[in-house]
Amino acid sequence: MELDPRRQRSGRSAPKGHGIRFLVESALRSIASERVTNWPTTRAQWVERLCEALMSTSETSYQSVIAELISIGVSSKDIYQIFVPEAARHLGKLWLHDEASFVDVSIGAARLQTLLREAEGKGHAKGVDTSIPLGQSVLIVIPDFEQHSLGAFVAADQFRRHGLWVHMAIALKPDELVNLVATGRFSMIGVTAASRKTVEKLGGLVEYIRSRTETCPPVVVGGRAVNEIADVARRTGADFAVKSVREAVERCGLATVAETLSSDIAL
Repeated sequence: MELDPRRQRSGRSAPKGHGIRFLVESALRSIASERVTNWPTTRAQWVERLCEALMSTSETSYQSVIAELISIGVSSKDIYQIFVPEAARHLGKLWLHDEASFVDVSIGAARLQTLLREAEGKGHAKGVDTSIPLGQSVLIVIPDFEQHSLGAFVAADQFRRHGLWVHMAIALKPDELVNLVATGRFSMIGVTAASRKTVEKLGGLVEYIRSRTETCPPVVVGGRAVNEIADVARRTGADFAVKSVREAVERCGLATVAETLSSDIAL
């Protein structure tokens, strides 16, 4: 009796196909098992993992970490109310102890801001301190309408060398800045201004902060615009317009442990 060739091919390929499928499924199970085994076991370890992802070259790796947290039962509210603020603090510690560059920290900070912006519409990020802490005493503001942030991070490093602690407020909304300033923990607010357009918009921001806080520390404007535009302090309503971190420290009467600096960096 002659067999149908199609049935012969089917009969020969079925076991082979089943075997390949079995091997693939086994490999996937092994990879998944190994990945779960390597997952952090404490909250501090998860925060470190999240920070590594935030500073990585991948645009989506931090989202994968968020997905992993959700998969082990962490609620979205806890992610935004607990893990995100702790990640911000950890980024600051890494930079403070020279374990991460300001470029890495700025990338991580920007991604945290993106994460929080996405969460705001869902109500998960309400009340979260969205500044990236590098210590305390001085608040450096990079307005959301300012496109240049490099100088502000360099200035923050100079403040740190003076022995001061710094909070970086990156692209926060005006009401978020007011809430941050209202905590009363800052001896100075430094605002970076790199262009004429920034100077034109800063007046409204400074006035908004002052009109909604009982006590506002000295507001200092620095950056390239101070060298290029006359009377920046009057135009913006700031207390001082300075050309260096040293000048900001002296104008505001801040205590410093650094008598001399190797360079005089503009704010």
